[in-house]
Order: sequence, then C-alpha cells, then structure tokens
Amino acid sequence: MIYILAFIVLIGVIVFVHELGHYIAARSVGVGVERFSIGMPPNFVDFTKTNKGLIVDIYFFAIESKKIKWKKVYSTTLSYFNNPSETIFTIGLLPLGGYVKMKGILDESMDSEFKGEKDELESKNSLQKIWVMSAGVIMNLILTFFVFTLIGNLQGDTKIENPNTTIDYIVPDQPAYNAGLQVGDSFIAIEGANVDSWYEAVGQIEKYPNETITISFNRQGETLNEQVTLGARPDLTSGRVDREVGALGISKNQVPVELNFTESLVYGLNETKWAMTLMTSSLKMIFQGNVSRDEVGSVIMIGDMAGQAAQAGLVPFLFLMALISVNLAYINILPIPGLDGGHIALILVESLLGRKLSVKTRIRI
Repeated sequence: MIYILAFIVLIGVIVFVHELGHYIAARSVGVGVERFSIGMPPNFVDFTKTNKGLIVDIYFFAIESKKIKWKKVYSTTLSYFNNPSETIFTIGLLPLGGYVKMKGILDESMDSEFKGEKDELESKNSLQKIWVMSAGVIMNLILTFFVFTLIGNLQGDTKIENPNTTIDYIVPDQPAYNAGLQVGDSFIAIEGANVDSWYEAVGQIEKYPNETITISFNRQGETLNEQVTLGARPDLTSGRVDREVGALGISKNQVPVELNFTESLVYGLNETKWAMTLMTSSLKMIFQGNVSRDEVGSVIMIGDMAGQAAQAGLVPFLFLMALISVNLAYINILPIPGLDGGHIALILVESLLGRKLSVKTRIRI
C-alpha cells in the first residue's frame, strides 16, 4: 500500500505544480481555462464554482438500463464558495498525469475549430503562447529548486573534515588497494603534478580513467613512487554521467554541516544545476544509443522507487521527487513527442513562416 500511496503523492505533486504553471500563465495573458485536471480520465470528482456555490459531482460505476456505466452518482452544493469560475477543477481516476484544457488550443483533445475570441490561446501572439506552453516546465524547475532547498534545510550538507592529501579510507579490491596504498599515505605528486590539497589530488586522478599513472606519496616520512592502473566511473559528482573519470578507490572523512536559510538556498540552486546537468547528459546518452531499453525507467519502476524512497525516509523521497520533476521538465520541453516543446516548436515554425499551419497539418504533427 505504501508503494501505491507514495507513487500517487509523488506524481500528484509534480503534475499539479506543472499544470498549475500552465493555468497561471494562461490566466495571466487572458486565456480562458475550461478544465484543470489532476489525474487522467475518466473524471472521478468535479468541482464547479458558481453563483450558488461550489458544486461537487462524484462519478463512479453504476447500473443503468442493465448496463454498467460510468456516471454521476452524487452531487452536492457548498453554498459558502459562491465566487463563480469558468474553470472546472477535476480529479481524474487514473493518477498518471493531468492536463489544463484551455480555450482555443490544438492539443491532445484534437479540437479543430477556433472561434477567434479574445480569450482563446490562438488569438494570442507568439510570445504569449510560448509563455503559456513553457510555464509548466518552469514550474517544475522551481519545484526542484524548492525541494532541494528543503532537503538542505532538513539534513544539511557534508564537507571534508581535513582537506589535506592524506588518505582516510581505501575501498577493498579497488586500484589503490591493489597497488598497496595504505590509510595514512599522503599524496605529493600525481603523474608529475604536485598536489597540495585533496581536491587537487582528486582532480588529477580524474584526468586519467583506465590509465596507468605514477603516484608519489609520503609514508611515515619516506617518499615513495608507485605505478597505479586507475579504474573509471561516470562523473556523477558533476552530473556528467556521459563521460568517465579516473577512479582510485579512496576517500576522506566527511563531517555533517548545518545550513542556515541562505546556505540552504545556495544548496538548492547548486543541486538543481546538478540535476539539470545529470538529465542533459542522460538524455544525450539515450539519443546516442549508450543506454539500453531495459535501463530506461517505466511507470512501474517509478512506483517501485517511490515506495522504497518513502520507506527510507522523507529526504530520500524528496530527492526522488526533485529528480523526477526535472525529468518531467526535460521530457516536456523536447520537441518530440508533441508535448509542451512540440507546441513551442510549432509556434516558432509559424513565426518563421509568417503564417499559421493548417489545422489538418497540425493534427498530423
């Protein structure tokens, strides 16, 4: 049950924020919104704001004329919500997405007629249309920043206790271990380049993936030189998983650091940039064919990951939410498939051509 609930919360929050971006942007330029839905059809609950109050309609399976149909089974009006709105707010039965149905937009609903009214998206200029179509992606990136900032505030960060060149830990069966390096050894030079800090040492090591290099180090006052064949790993630290860096199998002691509000904001910004780099390099690998089909996540995989993250605690769950929010932003802004990026691509094409494409052509695209 926790897997299902975690998946619904995870997808629900991310999709809600995405669609809220479209809704706010549409209303900001005077585009009418007919329906705001979290979840996909069939509609489960409709909320309609009228002069008489908020009408709540619930739909479910019911028997009608000896046939099982999906229909309205309950309706009530809450009189204290009496500010009317043209937008019907909906909870869909399938928690796998959501949508904002705007007036005068050619989208998945396959509308094919425009009335030319001022509150239709088609009546707006190109910049206004691009703003409306890109707002969901922008909101997902804002959500990612907010979630990473929250993580920084909740758990803080870590830093190296002492950034000198002394090895504090060696991973068994890795290059350093196999070469006979020991805890307490201090780097002097790596492949002829002197190093004065741990960061310089790591930077030098990462330059030589799968290569044999000379390492000079101090052991109890004696200077030694060792030929070491490095391993290789994806550059996860920077998010560039499309490239490999040298790996020695060593580390330093880390200590926790509490972050104040300003530091949490900086942490959130840095982690957001890292997540965007990670997604960019991951998509690059997919397009280059360097990732197998089995490694690309599915809805089932996301649900499984959400459940495991929820069981592990709030921070792992939030971390997964931030990553998938970035994922949704990137997938939506791509020109293919025909999601937000597809709409933007069509708007740009029409701007370059100086005319609108026919409805038939756009539906085909």
